[in-house]
Amino acid sequence: MPRDTTRRGFLTAAGAGAMTAVAGCGANSEPTDQDTPAQNDPGDESAEETPESTVDTDHSTEEATTHSGGGTLQMMADGSVQTLDPINAKGSGAGYNQYNQQLMYFPDGHYPPEPALATGYEVSEDGLTYTFDLREDVTFHDGSEFTAQDVVYSYRRLAESPNSRNKDDIVGETLTIDHEKDATLSEPTDEETLEDVVPGSLAVEAVDDYTVEVTLASPFEYTLFQIAGGAFAILPENAVGDIEGYDGEYDYNEFFSTQGGGPAFAGAGPFRVDSWQKGSQITLSAFEDYYGGEPDLDAITFTVVSSGNTRLQRFQNGNADILESVPTASFNPSRVTIDREEGNRSLGSYTLDDGTEVNYGEIPALTTEYIVFNTLAVPLPVRRAFAYAMNQHDIAENVYKGMGKPGYHIVPPAAYPTFEDGQSGEDAYDRHAENGYESNTDFAADGYPYGYGETQLDDARRVMEEAGYDAGNRYEVTATTITGDSGYEQVFTRLQAKLRSAYIDVEIEEAEFGTIISRAISGDMEVFGLGDGMEYPGPQNFLRFLHGQNPSSQFTRWGAEDSYATEEYRQIAREAWDENYAAEGTTQADHNEAFQTVEEMNWASVQELPFLHPMSQRFWHDAVDVEMYGVMENQAFDDTSLGR
Repeated sequence: MPRDTTRRGFLTAAGAGAMTAVAGCGANSEPTDQDTPAQNDPGDESAEETPESTVDTDHSTEEATTHSGGGTLQMMADGSVQTLDPINAKGSGAGYNQYNQQLMYFPDGHYPPEPALATGYEVSEDGLTYTFDLREDVTFHDGSEFTAQDVVYSYRRLAESPNSRNKDDIVGETLTIDHEKDATLSEPTDEETLEDVVPGSLAVEAVDDYTVEVTLASPFEYTLFQIAGGAFAILPENAVGDIEGYDGEYDYNEFFSTQGGGPAFAGAGPFRVDSWQKGSQITLSAFEDYYGGEPDLDAITFTVVSSGNTRLQRFQNGNADILESVPTASFNPSRVTIDREEGNRSLGSYTLDDGTEVNYGEIPALTTEYIVFNTLAVPLPVRRAFAYAMNQHDIAENVYKGMGKPGYHIVPPAAYPTFEDGQSGEDAYDRHAENGYESNTDFAADGYPYGYGETQLDDARRVMEEAGYDAGNRYEVTATTITGDSGYEQVFTRLQAKLRSAYIDVEIEEAEFGTIISRAISGDMEVFGLGDGMEYPGPQNFLRFLHGQNPSSQFTRWGAEDSYATEEYRQIAREAWDENYAAEGTTQADHNEAFQTVEEMNWASVQELPFLHPMSQRFWHDAVDVEMYGVMENQAFDDTSLGR
């Protein structure tokens, strides 16, 4: 199903810059249930069996692997590979997990994260200081040796570089590494900013060559998840000189792009970048000095194929080894045979149109598909009319053919906040959407206000008429959908037909996913479709972008000057976040109340209109020996082999 999704932390919108305080976070208190998010208090120390605060994991291969496979794995990217710079990436990230590495990683996409470039870590009793012991056997693709100074440099780039589009992941509202701020470093604004980090003040210290100490401004229970994200990839120190104190061995575009015979890019992953053409292909080769042992594959080629139907045809013809999704319109659930379950993963086979049987895997994704409204351009009555016209249940069943759950909240069901002991996130999610369970505002007292499982076109017309629109005064809006994504196309087409009777004329245009992200950042679209995948299973991962702080840096611009924002709603959301989540001494119950209030205010403001929590799918030929990824989806192909 949909694969064009942002991954918060690696592929996200620029976020707000307030420090946060999370109570009760102690040593190694990240969630530990693989593929099942902790629902109540993932930072509760009482859940720990022992007070031991050190994890020591070595992922090196004790004996050299005999490589008998080799060959080139043929993959496809659904959009242009926008950049090789991990701190700048927000569009298609094809191949990213193959050529980069972080201190922590998600083995085959499973959580909790485990040490990668680290061998272990300790967390101080107050939850503020993380001390990482580093591997001493890591070589970058350029031959240089990995040390603690590379971590300091890479983290500083993420926080300080003008090329960073992911500063919110390191000095934002959730994970906040301690740092000094200087307002003169950013443009005058009434909002807090992410641009005022004093160079060199980030609390990341190389204690010695193989020890790094990271100090947070406030405890954050998902710290290890966050630094396992792609934006935290480690690059060789002084590769480029875009932060104070570094001249740079290469010009920026020489290292990350094609200038001067580039890219000269060097990461620490199992594969190295051989060649890259942004709009057509990226080719990787096995890195023989990879610390985990040389991969079985000789190479991986990612070819950019924007059309979903073309990707399916290439896979069916044997010109691609793995297909990460089938176009929604082409998928036939009756051709799926599930013969085993492994955790949250369902595995079996799928029969293609020509009768070929291929391997198949699916897993519920920590992802939400939704429509984004630029509130600088689209008034609230129009946004509400879209919500009244949408039937999430119909979309899930008839557009996505049952391969997903109807979406009414921004936070996916598995990670949704809970309010009773032993309660699942899905139970709290469903009860709140259906009947207003544990609602905090009158607006949500009866559940989802725009029709749970139904279209309410009479109400869509009513809100538009109350705003002064009628048959002689219609509203025109352009909706942008992802090129080649038949699911989004069908969603917008259905809305287009329904909204005509509510005096709204919708023009539908297409753009590549990376282009949509760039245009969303610049704010030149009115309405667009987007998928968002969590980088850690906490509601704050998504909701930090919806409570109205730093609106000028959000895709929705809700609360920015001249935006169509209702200040009452914004104040409710802001107070809930500041007093129940970000304030010192708050509990997990306080946090959950804040999360639900922000969801309710998104219902009221319709900044983002969710419609689906999809099932992630993978198809692969028998010649490919590959694992189906876990819920985090991040996977390197160092253990993948070919039988041809």
